[in-house]
Amino acid sequence: MDRAVSRSFQILETLAQASGPLRLSAVAAQTGLQKSTVHRILGTLCELGYAQQEDSGLYGASLKTWELGAGVIADLPIKRVASGYLQNLHRDTGETVNLTVLVGDDVLYLDKIIAPRPVRFGARVGSRVAAPLTSGGKAMLARLIDAPERLARMATRRTLDVAALLAELNEVRARGYAVSGYSPGVVSTGAAVIGPGHRPIAALSVSAPRERLDAAKSKAIAEAVLETCARMAEAVNRP
Repeated sequence: MDRAVSRSFQILETLAQASGPLRLSAVAAQTGLQKSTVHRILGTLCELGYAQQEDSGLYGASLKTWELGAGVIADLPIKRVASGYLQNLHRDTGETVNLTVLVGDDVLYLDKIIAPRPVRFGARVGSRVAAPLTSGGKAMLARLIDAPERLARMATRRTLDVAALLAELNEVRARGYAVSGYSPGVVSTGAAVIGPGHRPIAALSVSAPRERLDAAKSKAIAEAVLETCARMAEAVNRP
């Protein structure tokens, strides 16, 4: 691996994932690189247009970085067909709707429609969360043969009860959807969109404050998520 290229992407990812512009020292601290190295690479990224320095001296990722990601997402089959289904699910449930895909051991948020009465959700479009912590992630893991190996690998990096998760995935597989309380006070219900080879290609989830849910609404959300995922799968798999 080319070290210079690796460091450049490490810095660019740090800028892109930050909640706001960063000081050079903060970039160095988060990447573990020397300030002189960070300064040199940031200068190059700014010259290329992938980073920008504000008048305050802080650094951030530029819209050119967003253009690259937007171009990739636009070509994803699931993203091309998802918009209408997300809007319908949002209309039917009145809650926040998320579209995620599995990337390594994480889920990546591709799209989101916020509820009219939103609560604060930490996961924004473009962010990642460990798959076992989310309903969509668990729904996709439940459809993968190598889920036990994946969970065992994840458990070496974070605290996970692998046995309990495997038991939960069996339940998810049986009923078709997963439930997560990853965000405090918020319940998320998710299901997988199944693609060619019966493999999950994405997941849809609906997130709502616990106080707005009762048994009837929870059941209605689960049914709406399952129905929408089935329709999306038909659209994606259609010749």
